[in-house]
Amino acid sequence: MRTYRDLFRAPEYTPLFASFTVQESAQTVSGLALGTLVYDATRSPLLAALSMFGGSFAQMAGALTLLSAADRLPPRTALACMALLFGAGTAVLSVPGLPQRRSSPSSRASDWSPR
Repeated sequence: MRTYRDLFRAPEYTPLFASFTVQESAQTVSGLALGTLVYDATRSPLLAALSMFGGSFAQMAGALTLLSAADRLPPRTALACMALLFGAGTAVLSVPGLPQRRSSPSSRASDWSPR
């Protein structure tokens, strides 16, 4: 049986583990930020939860429907493409001009509008 020490000595495993750790951390932080923004805008726990965990639900649905493609694609290409798609999706969240709050003391949903 291999140990974690043996795995980290393998030159293929360390970059894979590091990239997965960074990707999961980024997904968690972006989900928390988006969920906080949605809740602040709408005061809806349901919409906040959907925006916060939407990426995980999409990943689960994709795994159920597209898992057969994993047998046909080269592993490194598939991992690189998925990381690029994830990065592009996260970059879309930071696009200027998305709905932002007007400078108003109240925090109702009607106070939000695109700039």
